[in-house]
Amino acid sequence: MSRHTDCTTQTWCRAFTLVELLVVIGIIGLLIGILLPALIVARQKSQAVACSSNIRQLAVASLAYVQDEHGFWPPAHVNFYMENLSRWHGVRTALNLPFDFAKSPLLKYLQTAQIKKCPSFEPAIPGFEAACGGYGYNNHYLGSSSDQPDLASLPLGPDEWDQRVGNVPAKQVQIRRSAEKIAFTDAAMMTKTYIEYSFAEPPTTTWGPTSPSIHFRHRGRANIAWADGHVTAELMEWTYNTPNAYGANNQKAGLGWFGPKDNSLFQRQ
Repeated sequence: MSRHTDCTTQTWCRAFTLVELLVVIGIIGLLIGILLPALIVARQKSQAVACSSNIRQLAVASLAYVQDEHGFWPPAHVNFYMENLSRWHGVRTALNLPFDFAKSPLLKYLQTAQIKKCPSFEPAIPGFEAACGGYGYNNHYLGSSSDQPDLASLPLGPDEWDQRVGNVPAKQVQIRRSAEKIAFTDAAMMTKTYIEYSFAEPPTTTWGPTSPSIHFRHRGRANIAWADGHVTAELMEWTYNTPNAYGANNQKAGLGWFGPKDNSLFQRQ
């Protein structure tokens, strides 16, 4: 005689009641509620670390460029007023086309098909600065001479401005205390949505207050690559309460600055 029994013969099989099933589901839901925030934070930290690596590569590539180009930093743009087709991250053939990284001055040193994008930044609408990876370059003081005191007030036409000011990046010997001068930052510009933006704007220029572009996207922090190649994560400390050039709220967008309310972190001296 077989010793096998089942629920239809000698053995009574007990199934889960509806109440017990709901309790199990509730426990699972509670565990998910506890663990999910920790997983999200861990993912955000991982993205911030990857971004830090990306932006450091930009600074190191720029310093390699300096060594090869007689001490000059990479140009932030070329013929900005007359053409507006060139950036540090590439060249475009028309204003409505994307930039081609194959013509970037940093291509040789980054050895990649494109600039690595910040994994925490996905612009809703590709902007006119698309292809910069979500990073901005200190164009006013390192990538050009736009705000050099001896040049800013000169009465120059667009072509002459490009040749004498806009196309002239800093030389390494002109930068005092390079460990305290911003080279690249997490960057964006806010319209109705986020768009990519190529430059790290200082608080003011010769034309007045700027629209902030340093983007504090990593849990209130922004990765900053300094002119000596090291990287830090800085907390947003202040911004303008007035709307930016596109009418957006800087505070809500996480766009602003850290440190002093002047251009000292950007200036060569």
